[in-house]
Amino acid sequence: MIYGDSLHIDAQVRQSNSGNIPCVVKTISDTIIKIECAAQLNPDIALTLKIPSMNILTANLLWKKDEEYGCQIDYTFHPAVIKSMMERLDRKRATVLV
Repeated sequence: MIYGDSLHIDAQVRQSNSGNIPCVVKTISDTIIKIECAAQLNPDIALTLKIPSMNILTANLLWKKDEEYGCQIDYTFHPAVIKSMMERLDRKRATVLV
């Protein structure tokens, strides 16, 4: 189930062979996160993803298309976690628009 689509959440991704790399979270579902990242990520190396106000997530790359990557996280998000994150994002967007 997709909880957040067409998002724009600034985050960071890291692989064991790299430092922190800026990325943007575009979609969140219960087990998949789609990110946009200008750097070339290695599909054979697991990654960590840091999204503001969340714990660091461990994920594996499933696919790549241009600068978008599909990342399968190691566990399933509880719907309440996604709802809380969407509410925080909406509040942040509202304060930016004011």
